[in-house]
Amino acid sequence: MDYYKIKLTGIKDGVYSNSFEIRDEFFETFSQTEISSADIIAKTCLIKKDKKTTLEVEINGVINKIPCDICTEEIQVPISSRTSSIIQESGKEEATEEEIIYIQENKNDLCIKNHLYEMIILAIPTKRQHQLNSINKDECNKEMVNLINKYSIKTKKIADPRWEALKDIKLK
Repeated sequence: MDYYKIKLTGIKDGVYSNSFEIRDEFFETFSQTEISSADIIAKTCLIKKDKKTTLEVEINGVINKIPCDICTEEIQVPISSRTSSIIQESGKEEATEEEIIYIQENKNDLCIKNHLYEMIILAIPTKRQHQLNSINKDECNKEMVNLINKYSIKTKKIADPRWEALKDIKLK
């Protein structure tokens, strides 16, 4: 857990950079995640100037072993994200907001593990599928796609007759 901490006390005005590797063991502490394997680099930049502290975080890498939404074969999904937050001291414990990270005045460091996890989850595309090849055709497992199509129940939409009657109304 100490690996994902950024030192805050005793720093003077300036820019402080860190880099963190996020691998498989990172996700073991998050019980509700579908991610089990990843190769991600997180770069942080702590900027302190005139009593104002800003944290910029950038993540780049790939998530491994995520099922394709079309054929369910495991694929790699590239992710990339960038965020900037203001670090603000507070006398009481407050929930972190989207752009403000509250820390207690007596804290010596900031653990960014949850922050990194949220960035990774939000960077995953909503549609995960094989990338297109050079002929613009996906590289999904054809055998699995054929099985899915074969056993999928296709239902025909039946229009409600009350709405059908409304189609005959002519507006001037």
